[in-house]
Amino acid sequence: MTSENGRGVKNILLVSPYAKNEMLWVTGEEASLCEVLNIYPPLGLATVAGLTPEEGYYVQLWDEVVHGVIDENTVFDREYHLVGVTGYGMHRPRGIELAQIFRKRGVMTCAGGPGASSAPKEYQAHFDVVFSGEVEVSWPQFLRDWDAGAPQPVYHQIDKPELDTSPIPRWDSIRDTMKHYHLGAVQTTRGCPYDCEFCDVIYLFGRRQRHKPVKTVIEEVKAMAAFGYEWIFFCDDEFGGDRKYAKELLRALIAFNETLDRPMYYSTQMCITASGDKEFCELLAAANFDMVFIGIESANPGSLKGANKLQNLRGNLLDNIHTLLRYGIGIRSGMIVGFDEDDTSIFQTTYDFLQKACLPSIGIYMLMAPLGTRLWMRLMHEGRVVSLARNKNLGPARARTNIIPKSMTRLELLRGYRWLLDHVYSWDAYAERICGFLSLAGQSPHRHDKPIPKPDAKALVEKLGAAPEALPAAAKILDHAEQVAPHLMVRAKHLVVQFARYHVTIQETLRDLDVNIAREAAGEMILDRNIPIAPLPLTFKSELNRILPEVYRRLYANLRDRAQISLALTDVFVELLLRVGSSFEKFEPHHLALLEELCDRHAAKYNGVPAVDFLPLSPEAEVAAAQGMPNIKKLRVVDDIYKSVFQRIAEHGRPVPPPPQPLPVTSPAIG
Repeated sequence: MTSENGRGVKNILLVSPYAKNEMLWVTGEEASLCEVLNIYPPLGLATVAGLTPEEGYYVQLWDEVVHGVIDENTVFDREYHLVGVTGYGMHRPRGIELAQIFRKRGVMTCAGGPGASSAPKEYQAHFDVVFSGEVEVSWPQFLRDWDAGAPQPVYHQIDKPELDTSPIPRWDSIRDTMKHYHLGAVQTTRGCPYDCEFCDVIYLFGRRQRHKPVKTVIEEVKAMAAFGYEWIFFCDDEFGGDRKYAKELLRALIAFNETLDRPMYYSTQMCITASGDKEFCELLAAANFDMVFIGIESANPGSLKGANKLQNLRGNLLDNIHTLLRYGIGIRSGMIVGFDEDDTSIFQTTYDFLQKACLPSIGIYMLMAPLGTRLWMRLMHEGRVVSLARNKNLGPARARTNIIPKSMTRLELLRGYRWLLDHVYSWDAYAERICGFLSLAGQSPHRHDKPIPKPDAKALVEKLGAAPEALPAAAKILDHAEQVAPHLMVRAKHLVVQFARYHVTIQETLRDLDVNIAREAAGEMILDRNIPIAPLPLTFKSELNRILPEVYRRLYANLRDRAQISLALTDVFVELLLRVGSSFEKFEPHHLALLEELCDRHAAKYNGVPAVDFLPLSPEAEVAAAQGMPNIKKLRVVDDIYKSVFQRIAEHGRPVPPPPQPLPVTSPAIG
């Protein structure tokens, strides 16, 4: 196959690895009619496809959940020249298996996505090319390098692109299988303005929120509607982070819904602080936002403060939850146990809180320390991070944790968490919460769902194949809906069906937990503290924030190609840390002299000039040349550079070495 210019077409297969779904938001009847197999289509891969020129390349998306699990015997309709794999950290083992399959076939492999971005070193031994960070810049660069026969092993994209440069996702290669997804997928923003200690979102997408133009979002929503979706999930980490933009988008969605015979329903992720903005809540409800994910995280105010989840401490948390529910907006809550401030009383406290909150959907997890987060850095310094890699068959991610708790033992955490899951996800507890939710949501003037007769609880439970204890709970929910909110009967039925599926998943998790608890109690669990990745000095982030403007200015003034500044900054600080070692506490005068030397060295390298011939600008000329320098605080450059430096240090795979002899200082210290 050749393109119009005669060059051979390169075939690219982009794969979303298999992972078992915890929950499909779809009823049993709908699933059988539309053959739903997965929640939403692979938006990240479709975006990469959109970044790929149509001339000279053929791109095929492949979701293993929908299109089938790939093995050595899988036959494709063409030979592929490149296979790309995405996913989160939990997908890494399967991603590595895929790399092995295609490498045996002589196919070049690459990896990207949140998992590879968080720990690129873990992927490098298994893939030919690894992408760290967003790829609006690095993917086109890779294609150019590939065409030239010189692809790089790692592409670090440090800068965060504006989303008006991100292309419309391309779904053409899976057009015929889009019916197998329950929700359409659209992204409106990237980035989160908050800085929770345990979260890695800001390291992946930054704290400065970037937006797609509203017009572009509506185009993508229309594309999802054309595929027949009635629900769309906005894949944002904080949908309401920029309230002005979010309100503009909500008004556009309301206007779009008015053009449809049957309005769309929407879902997203956002912060509980939205409950304090009446206009925003009214717009969410009017736009048919049916369910939103909110990280409630903890019923313990001390834990919220310790985790820097300060936004959840504004006002009364239960009141804020109920405010949103009264608008008819369901909440799927993320909850975590095992914070430093949590002792063994947290499990009963959490149960009581959730029952009062009346949340229609809940996900509960033990605290994990994701690689590179501030939590990971701190616990690494305290010797409280473990690797479980040498343990087999640990079950799903929610059945394990990589931390050593502070206020209880690991065994107490596992046992208490097991108790909490068993009680929160009982049918009786669920019925109590849903009846409370229906009473609150029934007060909303915005929801006018088409009424249906009350379903027969016994027939519904039997059709679902649910356990006998499901019948009285289902009957209680449906009877309550009939009494207090008959217009929400469809919703009540859907919640019963969804929980029946989720209940099965939880029972499997409980069995996995029982195994892990027994292994932990018997001392059979291998808790490996010898993790060959050095944490950065604890004070480095705050010190970087203090010193970066001056270092940035020197490089900005002296670099010919200022698009290289993030890479050059990373090189400067990596070399500094490899020289000063773990003794670093703050930038001393000798560090500033070293930084100036390193800035000049790397400016010379990026300018293509021998270091001995490089002549930096004079202080006066430097100030003049830096007149157009961007506001690095507004751009949140510190977060990006910090993460990039950590990744590069981690690639060395060893602790930061002691300092060697210092470089000769040839010019005065910065500042």
